[in-house]
This record gives sequence, structure tokens and C-alpha cells, in this order.
Amino acid sequence: MKNIVLIGFTGVGKTTIGRRVAAKLKMEFCDTDEAIFRCEKMPVHELLQKKGPKYFEGAQRFAVSTLAQNQGVVISTGGDTVMDAFNVAALQENGILFWLKADSTSVYQNTRRSVARRPGLAGAGLLEIETMMNEREVHYQKADVTISVVQNDIDAIADEIIANYKKLTEGENK
Repeated sequence: MKNIVLIGFTGVGKTTIGRRVAAKLKMEFCDTDEAIFRCEKMPVHELLQKKGPKYFEGAQRFAVSTLAQNQGVVISTGGDTVMDAFNVAALQENGILFWLKADSTSVYQNTRRSVARRPGLAGAGLLEIETMMNEREVHYQKADVTISVVQNDIDAIADEIIANYKKLTEGENK
């Protein structure tokens, strides 16, 4: 059974929406940032700060490759996870990638109170966020399905993901 893999920029709601999708489908929910936290005993932003980007990249690859081995789970990824080709390949092996696409205004609204957990957005205004999103778009376009999350109705977004997942996995052995 294929995994549902949620990708997208930081603050688009991957974890919140992922939990809702998992609950509706009675599937296990996994989060790459939570997996890193369990292994490293510190949040992602702290790990990046204390051990640097190279160490974090290794921790992220380990989390992704471990979670991607599951079958029939919902996986929420960090905003930069798919910028690493290794991670994309691991997630695509047994997963359907859903790009949760927002606009820069939504991301700014969703993240402005959580900058401490998102050091990459520290001091970033609307224009900087839009620039970062545009730079990453080529990586997010590797997704099998693009879902707009601008309307902010979590149940409607979850239902759209589920409908696409069922359509794409129709006829698979469960």
C-alpha cells in the first residue's frame, strides 16, 4: 500500500493536514521533523543551530529513508526535505507525493508567530518568503498531485488528498 507524502513550503499546514488525513483513513501518521527530534533529542531548529546544516542533512536523510520504508502511512516532511534528491527518491519509491501549495501571504500569516521554530524565516517579510517559495518551486513540482491549501478548510483539503490518493491507488492490492 502506497504512502501519502505531504511536501511543501514551511507553514503550509503539512503536519495539521497530515494528521487529519491519517485520522480519516485510519492510517499511521509520521512526521520527518518529529522523527529527527526522537533520534536527536532536540528540535530541528536547535539541531541546525548546534550541529550545522551538514549534520542536519544526514539526520534528515536517515529520518526520511526510515519512514519511507513503511507502507500505507501518511508522511509529513520538512519544508526543505525535497530539495535533496536522495530524499525525493526515497519518498517516491513507495509514496505518492502531494504538494500542499499556498501563497506567500498564507505562509506569512501561518508562520509569523513561530519564527523561533523556523529560523529560516527569521526577519523574513512577504517579499522574502515569496522569493524563497519561488526558488523551491522546482523541487515541489516533483509531486504527483498539487493541492491548493489557500482556502484553509482542513477537512476539504484532507478530503481532496484522500480522493486523489484513492484514484491513484485504485486496483492496488491492499
